[in-house]
Amino acid sequence: MTRPYYYYFLLFFCLTACQPDDTTPDINIDISDELRIELWEILDANQRMLELRVSTLEELDCENYSISFNLNQTASRSAVSINNILPPHECIPGTAPASNQIELGHFLEGDYAIELNLKNNDITNIGRLKIKPRFYELDMESDYGIYLPWKILKTVPEDLVWGYLTIEESADENTILDEFNTRITPWTETVGLSSGNYGYFNVENGTANEIKDQDQNETITNNLFLLKEVGVRAELKAALDDLRSEFGNQATIKVFASDGSFL
Repeated sequence: MTRPYYYYFLLFFCLTACQPDDTTPDINIDISDELRIELWEILDANQRMLELRVSTLEELDCENYSISFNLNQTASRSAVSINNILPPHECIPGTAPASNQIELGHFLEGDYAIELNLKNNDITNIGRLKIKPRFYELDMESDYGIYLPWKILKTVPEDLVWGYLTIEESADENTILDEFNTRITPWTETVGLSSGNYGYFNVENGTANEIKDQDQNETITNNLFLLKEVGVRAELKAALDDLRSEFGNQATIKVFASDGSFL
């Protein structure tokens, strides 16, 4: 990213160690000059929403620091100011970035003005949020103090299911995978998606090469599947439940759907 030299005098870093016994909830800690901002699609059966997932690049010594922000919106413009890192009321021991989610709402196809600013709008980043049928794009004129891991986020197609199997080392992996594929074939079919980042998973050469498990906060790269749902949902769910019962402790099956549900 490009930053003029004077920029480093505008922002300063002051992250204080998490000391819940000495910290009051009213204290704000000045925000880092390095923030990760991810454009994210919230899946829903009725209306999908967009949000920004904001986190510090640096990890703090509590797991539950948050980030304060202001959001001002009109029909054609969204202005976000990311302001301060807020210490927790009670520290959850461990290390993690400070984070928060900023819900932008539902957008019709078109181009919208957007600002991703810092420190109560002292640092300004102006750009365009472009809403297309198959992708969203953040086209920023500047990225002072922010890191955008992707500027284009592909939309998750309807009737899609994806997930992974975690198979114990002592189990027969090939047998379990063959049985899994055989049992869900009546309710699914293979699908080829264009390469890119879909948020929940990444596609390369038509297949998923990594899946983000939001519950586990992990990125999975082994035993992945990405399929189109073509049968009755209840029957697919029954087949998955039967497989989980039969595999017992040998394997865990995680399945996600494009309507935001977990199968």
